[in-house]
Amino acid sequence: MKNFVHNIQSGLDKIISPLAKNLSESKLMKALMPGMMATLIITMGVAVISILVAIPFQPWQNLLTSTGLANHMNAIVSATTGILALYIVPGVAYHYAHNEGENGLNAAILALAVFIALQPQNITVGKNVLNVLQSKYLGNEGIFVGMLTGIIVSVAYVKLMKKNIKMKLPDSVPTMVSDSLSPIFVSMIIFVCVLVVRVLIGLTPFGNIFDLINKIITYPVSNFAATVWAIIIFQTVLNVIWFFGIHPAPLLSVIFPILLQLNAQNITMYLNGTPASQLPYASVVLIGSFCFLGAQGNTVSLAFLLTKAKSEKFKAIGKVALIPNIFNINEPIIFGLPVMLNPYFLLPMLLTPLLGGIYGVFCLNVLHVGSAINPVAAMSIPWVVPSVISAFLIAGWRFALAIFGAFLLHGLIWYPFFKIADKKELESEKEQVKENAVSANNI
Repeated sequence: MKNFVHNIQSGLDKIISPLAKNLSESKLMKALMPGMMATLIITMGVAVISILVAIPFQPWQNLLTSTGLANHMNAIVSATTGILALYIVPGVAYHYAHNEGENGLNAAILALAVFIALQPQNITVGKNVLNVLQSKYLGNEGIFVGMLTGIIVSVAYVKLMKKNIKMKLPDSVPTMVSDSLSPIFVSMIIFVCVLVVRVLIGLTPFGNIFDLINKIITYPVSNFAATVWAIIIFQTVLNVIWFFGIHPAPLLSVIFPILLQLNAQNITMYLNGTPASQLPYASVVLIGSFCFLGAQGNTVSLAFLLTKAKSEKFKAIGKVALIPNIFNINEPIIFGLPVMLNPYFLLPMLLTPLLGGIYGVFCLNVLHVGSAINPVAAMSIPWVVPSVISAFLIAGWRFALAIFGAFLLHGLIWYPFFKIADKKELESEKEQVKENAVSANNI
């Protein structure tokens, strides 16, 4: 078995390492990776509050509500992880411009301003038009557009600055002032382009760039039938697009109402006396549990593996990200490791929902582990409840044991890719130590 795993690792290493090397040397990746990792200070800082405010224990929830703590805790979560795209944009733009020898702060502020300028800025409530920014476009549904904005604006900023399209100022002007004023013409050009984009997209049925991107992806998915295999394929697609930075929330909004409707039919039949084992849509409702462990991406198994990593970076991220991931909060790993846009982790993001779903079909249709389903519990259990506990509450110990088996299966899928990435990171850390030692000796 050990030799088999080693052979898999070696084969994958030969295929993935050249791709990873090329991507790691890309100017875009050198901006995207640290730009996303910069959000780690936010996602980890608020993780404890996110877990505490969502604990499904009614006396605790009553305490939070009666003391007013719930409002304050939810406000902190909404202002951080709820608008994560807003923090990704300046991080990406800063690193790209800085790496190119230009003023990273200017690029970051400019990109952030462009991102906000692209936002829909009013909503109609009754007969009134309110000027507001919608948090969904600053958060889940804005991450992909945010990444694009950070890159495109910073690339344009760097290219225009290198063409010397600057405001000429006398040498007597303080550096702080000249740094702020010299890119004025560049800023004008970029905002004119933003105006053109807004006007052109405003003429389409989509209305804004966020809905344009999200709905183009959503439309093909909306025709999926609510079957077990459709859910498996759907979860696999969600993982892949999440890998590329497109948040799955817009697509989830397509399938979620279908699942709610199916489970509502289950509840009606269940309350009218139909045995749990004979509910027609039980498998469709339950199959997602095998494809979705530790939030989108099935990273909870990876979180456990990270705690045993040899590289200091992976081990540190594993220690701080494990507990949140158990409670289905995985942004620290997605953005902090990162998993997103990391070529070592594309295949496990693809394989875990696919193979987990196939395993789930066997468990549900052959072993009948979901025959004790309680559709009322399936409707009401909060998302923050750990997967195995949630499974136990929904369909008993057999279903919970099957979900634990899916966790182990996901771990086996992640393992060879984790080992390759950990080895490369360890080599990088050793090389950095040598470089630091040489620098210290030269001093």
